[in-house]
Amino acid sequence: MDLPSRAGSLSAAVGRTATGATTSGRSSAEAAAGIVTAARASEGLDANAMNTMDALCLEEDEFGNLLVAGQRRELRLRERRDHLLTHASTAKRIRRGMIRFVQVVVDLSRATLMTDLRPSRLKVVSEELQRFVRLFFDSNPLSQLALCCTRDGVARVITELSGSPAKHIEQLKRLGTRKFLLDCCGDASVQNALELSVKQLRDVPPYGHREVLMLMTSLTTCDPGDVFETIGQCAKSRIHCSVVGLGAEVFILRELSKKTKGKYAVATNEMHLRQTLEEYAPPPPSLAKETPSSLVQMGFPNFTAASDGGGGGEGDLCFVGLESEVGRGRSFTCPRCKSRVKDLPQACHVCGLQLASSAHLARSYHHLFPVPLFNEVQESGVPVKTEISTEAAALCSGCGREIGASEGGDNMTLECPKCRQRFCITCDVFIHEQLHNCPGCEELST
Repeated sequence: MDLPSRAGSLSAAVGRTATGATTSGRSSAEAAAGIVTAARASEGLDANAMNTMDALCLEEDEFGNLLVAGQRRELRLRERRDHLLTHASTAKRIRRGMIRFVQVVVDLSRATLMTDLRPSRLKVVSEELQRFVRLFFDSNPLSQLALCCTRDGVARVITELSGSPAKHIEQLKRLGTRKFLLDCCGDASVQNALELSVKQLRDVPPYGHREVLMLMTSLTTCDPGDVFETIGQCAKSRIHCSVVGLGAEVFILRELSKKTKGKYAVATNEMHLRQTLEEYAPPPPSLAKETPSSLVQMGFPNFTAASDGGGGGEGDLCFVGLESEVGRGRSFTCPRCKSRVKDLPQACHVCGLQLASSAHLARSYHHLFPVPLFNEVQESGVPVKTEISTEAAALCSGCGREIGASEGGDNMTLECPKCRQRFCITCDVFIHEQLHNCPGCEELST
């Protein structure tokens, strides 16, 4: 073979080798891409499978029978009605704390990043606390709430005591962001959180009900001193500490709630966490020796809109501390000293007068005068004496649907003892838990 032919053979061999290497590398890359795609598809299938299992989770009644979707809904409604019967039977004989000052402690330790609650504990806690803040101010319009967190072995204030739900919700949406020092890291400190809460609530007036609500995800605590001494200080300051835990029960948190006459519950899932927070929203019973009865001076301020010049009107004072921007937007003028505040309800910065609006008082009266419990109409051959026709009695006076023909199958008929109007169990729960007014009685009064 001559030299040119040898060179051609060598070039062909090198070309085949390079082509083979390229083909092999391409096959490896395609195989790796296929493995990644399969892994992602497997993760998606696992997530879908988990969601499907949650959607198809079966429940049993007290006799062990399986319940379908409509029966589960009816069972939950009946449980909520039984809850109303239990608590409303003594509602008129209980002295309740209408003006509450609540310090909410959020655990931002590394345990909050766990994913046993989807998508994570942090996301679920943030969303449920936002919902709780709205419900709290809807049930307690004269109360105030503050937020603080414990992370990296220390505790810090997120928001001061305020009656504005928008202010707290804005900060709750920032949980998990490092920019605002609200990311999850380190260990929780129960002692530092309690000391900060005592400092925040020590200036509360004597007629106020002092409370601490701790939402803990960690099973450990990193304290600089004796935590039992701090618990004794909370009990001495008449602060009721309630704890909602995630994961498991902790001995020190149980002792905290026991010695301060609070509540302790461990949430097992998202729905249980929501129900536990909902039970904390209504005003709790209050002892006379803890919050003695006294006349509270309250002022009803006038609303002041922003002026064209961006400042206050002639003769009006404007607080120049943390509320230095109050003169540039909506504000309320104190009737005693003519200074301005930004939100209601709160105490005046200058004269200390408790400021509120008439709407806050009107929304608080349903705790003092609750809607009477509706009586269950027993189905029997004896006709029930009522002032409405038989055709109208088959329809719910609230939603207008035929009782027993709804999707959930709630065929319980309930009747108001005053107006004799009939309602389904869904409207009964809605009236007593959210509306706080009977539509039939309101129609008769007009």
